[in-house]
Amino acid sequence: MIYVLKGREFKMLLCIDFSGEKAKITTTKKIKGELSLVKSLEINTSDLGEYLESNSKQIKEIRVSGPLENTFHKTFILPDMKSNMLKGAVENEVIKEFGNDYLFEQLDLGEMTVSGAKPNRRIMTAGIERKALEQLSDTFADSKIKPNIFTTHPAALQVLLEKLGLSDDKPQGFVEIAHPRSRIVVFKGKEIQLTRELPLAEKEKDPESSALAKDIYRTLLFYGESYPNQKVTRLVISGNSCTTEIVENLRQKAGVEIILFSPETIIKDIEDNSQIHPGCLGLALLDPGSFHFGFVPFSVQEKKKFTKMVTLLSSAFFGILLIVVLVIFRFSLNLKDLDAYQGGIKGEIKMKEDRMKELSLELVSHSIETSQPHWSEILLELAAAVPTGISLESMTMRKSKKGWRGELYGAAKGPDEITSLVLVEGIQDNFNQSPLFTQVKVTEKKLEGKRITFKITYQLKG
Repeated sequence: MIYVLKGREFKMLLCIDFSGEKAKITTTKKIKGELSLVKSLEINTSDLGEYLESNSKQIKEIRVSGPLENTFHKTFILPDMKSNMLKGAVENEVIKEFGNDYLFEQLDLGEMTVSGAKPNRRIMTAGIERKALEQLSDTFADSKIKPNIFTTHPAALQVLLEKLGLSDDKPQGFVEIAHPRSRIVVFKGKEIQLTRELPLAEKEKDPESSALAKDIYRTLLFYGESYPNQKVTRLVISGNSCTTEIVENLRQKAGVEIILFSPETIIKDIEDNSQIHPGCLGLALLDPGSFHFGFVPFSVQEKKKFTKMVTLLSSAFFGILLIVVLVIFRFSLNLKDLDAYQGGIKGEIKMKEDRMKELSLELVSHSIETSQPHWSEILLELAAAVPTGISLESMTMRKSKKGWRGELYGAAKGPDEITSLVLVEGIQDNFNQSPLFTQVKVTEKKLEGKRITFKITYQLKG
């Protein structure tokens, strides 16, 4: 169906959320600045191609959010520096933390003053795995309309909270309750601090939904462990599996303000709130011009580069042709003058190429560390300090003015996240008691299911 108002056609905005078992679809139209719901449904991903083909004439624009497990959201605190240097520093941190298999975007959250030191900057990053993004893009290979925005599910939810007037500087969680997986995302202003998927048992197995409430409560406890001196003060609850029992259990266990998802203030023609997909609604509400976390698949980037190159070459060709015609017409240059002109241009290009080579060489630097610590003693002490359940992934050391400083990356895997936290505390205690290590600190912890990855910094004594 194509909507017509006073002689004008209104095609649909199609928003698709791939974060669940099925593809969640919401179509909306915007008339006189107001957003109105057309349809909201869920379909199997295998049926998406047929759906797009049958509805292509009604679609004006497509926006997509990807699976949660193929994304990351992380805030980095870095020294204040020039924007181009800051961008490179953020890229280095992302590669060190997640590898180089992700496309990511960043948002400067502003300065954070640290007592007794120079101001630092808080940089929010969101990324999606390149392979997953290409797979999403391939889903629309046969579609006449291609998505103009790919983003992450939490980034779309953040837009939704802002439009609902619920975004502030206090930590709050958005909970989506649905079978077979529920999820919770914790926000603090524009910062996405925690994402986690939770299982939801069938009604017959857990009639009071106490297991889900317990999982959410434990997630909030873990959040408090990861972000000291911060506490989630509000939970926004949504989902077609949300029940009164779940809401009451959360009120009793979590002790936070509970708000039921209510989108009527920002979208019209809603008959049943439970059928509205929050992620899709966030996609529909975002402003592409000011949105910071939109991604472009590599294959699409290459096509755009090729198209741009062809356009530039065509423009350059016609521009040069016009200049040659004007020059010949105005000055009647002979071939000798033209050869000299070309020689000058080539010489200038050669000079610029040589200068670029010099600049690239100026950017290369090397440092050589000569003195080395007693590696055998360090490795023996390290083996004694690592408890069962801890796996070490990497260990780096560098020499500073104050001695050898090191970083240790590893993972703790217990039967649940609480046990994993205890294991991390255990390895920190062992390092503190060691005669070789000092200034031991756990600087990073990240929950990945029941597994917790961590980073420990230390300095060698002596």
